[in-house]
Amino acid sequence: MTIHLPDEVAAQIEAQHISQQQLDAFVVTAMKAWLNRRQVSKDVQHSVQECPWSEAFQDSAVDFVDQLIDEDKVLFEALARL
Repeated sequence: MTIHLPDEVAAQIEAQHISQQQLDAFVVTAMKAWLNRRQVSKDVQHSVQECPWSEAFQDSAVDFVDQLIDEDKVLFEALARL
């Protein structure tokens, strides 16, 4: 699977010297957490209709990512040291 990032995001990643290993670890962790939340939501409330992928972060993923980092600060601190 390939994830295409907007040019400005790719440029920021490169400018901040974020390695491919760090990026891969972050993406995997974020996706696992997001998929888990979707599953928990479906298990808890069958009547809730989830947004399709194309709408999931239509406005911004910043709140989700901030919450994800806050919830697992130790992991992300370890990733930052890689």
